[in-house]
Amino acid sequence: MAVSSNELIAGFADPVQASQQVFRAALKAMSEPGTLMQIDYVEQAPKGLDLSTWQLALSLLDPDTPVWLSPALASSDAVISNLRFHCQCPLVDNPSDADFAIALHSELPLLAELNWGTAEYPDRSTTLMVQVPALSEEAHWTLSGPGIEHTRTLRIAGLSEPFRSDLIRSRQRFPLGIDTFWCCDNRLTALPRTTSIQPCANQQQETC
Repeated sequence: MAVSSNELIAGFADPVQASQQVFRAALKAMSEPGTLMQIDYVEQAPKGLDLSTWQLALSLLDPDTPVWLSPALASSDAVISNLRFHCQCPLVDNPSDADFAIALHSELPLLAELNWGTAEYPDRSTTLMVQVPALSEEAHWTLSGPGIEHTRTLRIAGLSEPFRSDLIRSRQRFPLGIDTFWCCDNRLTALPRTTSIQPCANQQQETC
């Protein structure tokens, strides 16, 4: 799919300063898992992407980072054109070939399809960015591990039960694993592979 000039929008007004600030927010989200961050360095995102997803893309993606897109995003002229124009990142068909995977919550890849890294190079795994309908500090999951003093609670709406179960089980394969960003509107949070996830006893699965 070629770049469509009709679909192009502006990126960061101050690319250096804004990308640094978004990178710091992403780093804080990863180092303090489950913390909700708000980033406001753009006023518009390509149709199909949330503001937080778009800002992460502008900050983290470049010509050396292969990217996989879930089907609806991969078929969007606006998404493809702006990623190619602003980030120049190569797009790949196989999620296991991607450094970053960007997906809608309704069309997530199987975690097993992503690159989990190797024992020698666990950091070479795929980082997954997921757009979800809501993020909150509700007690749906209890998080613990590095970056969390005691525990932290988090609710990520819109995930299927099989995916939630796979994500929780994936912690058993550490140091291999998938680091994840969760995006909603202009907010994001992160769950690195080091974070333990326990469902809260009173969670209502059918509402999530």
